[in-house]
Amino acid sequence: MALHLLIDGYNVIRRCGGAVLFDPSDLERSRRNLIDWVSRYKREKQIRITVVFDGGGGPSLARKRESHRGIEVIYSKKDETADQVIMEAIRVHAAGLVVATSDRVIIDEAKKHAIPFITPDRLEAALLGEGPGEEVEIRAGKKGNPRKAPKGVRLARRAIRKI
Repeated sequence: MALHLLIDGYNVIRRCGGAVLFDPSDLERSRRNLIDWVSRYKREKQIRITVVFDGGGGPSLARKRESHRGIEVIYSKKDETADQVIMEAIRVHAAGLVVATSDRVIIDEAKKHAIPFITPDRLEAALLGEGPGEEVEIRAGKKGNPRKAPKGVRLARRAIRKI
């Protein structure tokens, strides 16, 4: 299963605005910086990456898709938001999808479809090569498989499948 990272472009730019990587006052440069950084990350990790931006209410009646340095860039169509594009991708539920956003609605939809997500600050740390930081949980003294969902979650999933 190939990993596919789906990035909410402007959400990441706004959330990481204090960093050297992004300048929220100059969105064009921030878009270029984000695409440059994720293209480097793509070369290192050998994963598929898609960045979704709002089309800005432009005249386009269809989604605009471009490719920059191996990164698929999608601009939403007129009267559509990037959030809607991402939610549609989540609902299609492609294997290996990981969503990068801090938007609560998208995170809730990802959880509903059992799709993992990362926050923009963790994505920024990965892009800058800093690793996961303090988010790593140490399981000292705990037993069991750390990759297995808790029993309550597994039981809930089983119950939902029966409905």
